[in-house]
Amino acid sequence: MDRKNQAIFVGATDTGVGKTLISGLLVAYLRGRGIKAGYQKWVATGCAADEPEDLLTVAQLLEAMNSARPVGPEAEAVPAWRAELELAVPYRFRLPASPHLAAAEEGREIDPALLKARFAEALAAHEVLVVEGVGGLLVPLTRQLLLLDLVAELELPTLLVARSGLGTINHTLLSLEALRRREIPLLGVVCSDEEPEPPKLIASDNLATIAALGRTRVFGRLPRCRQSIAAHAAFAPIGAGIAAALAT
Repeated sequence: MDRKNQAIFVGATDTGVGKTLISGLLVAYLRGRGIKAGYQKWVATGCAADEPEDLLTVAQLLEAMNSARPVGPEAEAVPAWRAELELAVPYRFRLPASPHLAAAEEGREIDPALLKARFAEALAAHEVLVVEGVGGLLVPLTRQLLLLDLVAELELPTLLVARSGLGTINHTLLSLEALRRREIPLLGVVCSDEEPEPPKLIASDNLATIAALGRTRVFGRLPRCRQSIAAHAAFAPIGAGIAAALAT
């Protein structure tokens, strides 16, 4: 893998799909292999405290991996997550709503220039920067700018997170069309279980159908895991596939 200032955007077909979990597991996977990986989320809404829940989730995943696995000579130590909040999550709003509305409720507006500046700063500090989206792909950051249009402007290779169960084929294929319409490089799709045990027939066929009709790589399916360590283990083959795609 060429480790010089790569970025990957982790988008989703909808809100609550599992992109925070996938983002955190990917950062942890890369760090566990000696890659200086970082995390950034341009906008977080529904923030009850100063630190967004998404950032805390990523922190917990990193700390769980660090405490469970001795760090060998080939792997970078994973310290407790102490990212600078303004760099990691530039905009934080209380209202759990679309970014444009959450900002307006506080008398504020998201400045795309600030987001691009924070992105450049974080990218320069890491070999691989994982940028998590907010909601689905076509969420408005402002009333003039969609999230996906900023991703297109920055030319970020995108990993799409989708649900495993019923309804995901439509949502995923529509999201793939939106990405391709903007000529955004697509790494592939990861499916995440939205329930503990989704019907096996539907889930397995969904992955195959998305790969075939969506003309894309499906890196795998992440099951619901109660423990962080189990999630890391289940994600390992998915992470290996994503890392290989980044290297090409």
